Amino acid sequence: MAQRKRGENMEPMNSTIDPAAKVFKDTYIRDSIVGKAVISDRAVLINSVIGDKVEIGRDCNVVYASFGFGSYIGNGSVIKFTRVGKYSNMSWHLSIGGSNHNYHAACMYTESWWKRTFGVGDGLIPVREDAYTVIGNDTWIGAQANILRGVSIGDGAVIGANALVLHDVPPYAIAVGSPAKVIKYRFDEKTIERLQGVRWWDWPIETIRAASEYLHGDLNEEKLRRLEAIAGQVSSDERT
Repeated sequence: MAQRKRGENMEPMNSTIDPAAKVFKDTYIRDSIVGKAVISDRAVLINSVIGDKVEIGRDCNVVYASFGFGSYIGNGSVIKFTRVGKYSNMSWHLSIGGSNHNYHAACMYTESWWKRTFGVGDGLIPVREDAYTVIGNDTWIGAQANILRGVSIGDGAVIGANALVLHDVPPYAIAVGSPAKVIKYRFDEKTIERLQGVRWWDWPIETIRAASEYLHGDLNEEKLRRLEAIAGQVSSDERT
């Protein structure tokens, strides 16, 4: 990476930055697309797509990743080879999409460190799209969680702080611990099924704003019925 003075950004390399994006000090952006987003101090973006209303915290490294509309990630996080859905709430000091070192080899150095130290190879093994980590819509990931590469976190799921996630987590499940285990679900099975039909995160932003009173506060039958009615109207509008 080229040297730069503190307090000065490098010009983005081979990247498209929306004029409305807010890009703060000492950032490094290469081969990426940034929408109307906030990229905080000392963030690094490489081969990534950052959607509108996304916020990337200070000192984050985002490599071969994408963030859907309205998602955010806190300071000091590393996220690689990962697809993040919409409106996901991601805390600070997270590690997402990392891979295991090969402890069956004589040397456990990764490809990137072989290149840095010895000048051998290109420094990166390509990762198939179907091997990416997937973070669903409207998830909540607690501080210092570690989610390994290839894991899928379902829509509406909760990952507890300090969790080590080795396996997929179903929609609306709450998983905690090291290794993480599902301890319960946010709602009963029927309610989860109905919420999966609502898919509020796919609505137009104006519709979400108007429905805020039904999306906030404890969910009850009346709110759920209202959300289902709105979802039906959105679906009808899309067909016309």
